[in-house]
Amino acid sequence: MNTPDEYLEYVRNRFARTRGVRKLTVVQEQVKEEVGLYRYRLDLTNGDLLEAFERFFVRRGQVEVHKYSFHWQNRDGHLVARWDNAAHHPELPTFPHHIHDGAEEAILPHASVSLADVLALIGRRLE
Repeated sequence: MNTPDEYLEYVRNRFARTRGVRKLTVVQEQVKEEVGLYRYRLDLTNGDLLEAFERFFVRRGQVEVHKYSFHWQNRDGHLVARWDNAAHHPELPTFPHHIHDGAEEAILPHASVSLADVLALIGRRLE
């Protein structure tokens, strides 16, 4: 990918091809030179919701994600999981990467995740 616009197109297509995604709503897309961001809301076929956010750079054909948050909640509004790299848990060995596992206060170390990782996990859980 050579531009942020190309990455956004890839992301939208990835969501469209993911089993379990019923509807994609574009909340925000922004591109300025090498920098881009998106906020999307995905309605899942089981009634759950995934809110996805990435702020990224495209340099020399490589996408570098600098900020991300993938917030998954069930149809009742209860948190299933949120993966993010907000720098507010320096005590974790994977800082700044972490997961809120089932509740806001249930914060665990977690490796960095990509959009593909999250979609694969959700796809497996929805099968």
